[in-house]
Amino acid sequence: MDKNAFDWNHARVFLTVANMGSLTAAADAHDLSQSTLSRQMSSLEAQLGLTLFERMGRGIQVTDAGHQLIRYIEVMQEAATQMSLSAKGQSESLRGSVTLAVSELDAAFRIPSIVKHIREQAPELQLNIEVSNAMSNLKTREADIAIRNKRPEQADLITRKLAMEPIDLFGREEYVSQLERTDYKNVQIIGFDQQEKVIGMLNQRGWSVGVENFQVTTSFQWLHVVLAHQGDSMIILPTDIGNRLGFKAVRRSEQPLFELPVWLVSHRELRTNPRVRFVFDQLATGLDYIDA
Repeated sequence: MDKNAFDWNHARVFLTVANMGSLTAAADAHDLSQSTLSRQMSSLEAQLGLTLFERMGRGIQVTDAGHQLIRYIEVMQEAATQMSLSAKGQSESLRGSVTLAVSELDAAFRIPSIVKHIREQAPELQLNIEVSNAMSNLKTREADIAIRNKRPEQADLITRKLAMEPIDLFGREEYVSQLERTDYKNVQIIGFDQQEKVIGMLNQRGWSVGVENFQVTTSFQWLHVVLAHQGDSMIILPTDIGNRLGFKAVRRSEQPLFELPVWLVSHRELRTNPRVRFVFDQLATGLDYIDA
């Protein structure tokens, strides 16, 4: 093996170091010891004859040469990804894997019946379901298909708008009745990370709330549900899911709290792949966002 050959693996690790701004975080991401990662970075710098970053306390500062290398690496990574996507898209069989990225609530309430149908219709297909409220990156193949509440801006992705999903504020009936007697004074609502935006939406819909009404915030939606079942908090849920869970919806105007668009997203190249097209079509016809 040519010792002067460019080591793509080391370049990928450097890209992670630059994106995370931390050697420790990058080592964890690649399942490497910090000493191994440091050796790889030293080897890459020696091979290129460049200083790629400077250590700054617990973090790093990428040099100008490092930023130039990052641009080259990203071009190489995109080219490799496109080649892989094209090869994957030429497959003519349902045998193989498809990765689907969905949110926690969709995974629990909307996906199971579709999974059952897919397993019956295509037993040779391996369906991998990534559950997270974070947005998966389809361009780097974290997923083949994703359900999103925001239309992606990339022109090379196929999108299909499925619905406008109504969202409401819910609580246990006993807690709602208690709040009604005090005109919802001191209501407690489980919040998300974008708390100020939610407060603004609520106040536009006839509420009068502030930060003091959000003593607990978490991005884990199942914790929202469990806390609401305890009977001392209200939570924000898709209207049909809140109804299915037996909660009582509270509207202080005729409109829902807000509505979210639901988009089904896939690669243009993968859209020609029979197994990805099959799963995409099953989702498009099987997902139901109509208010129950």
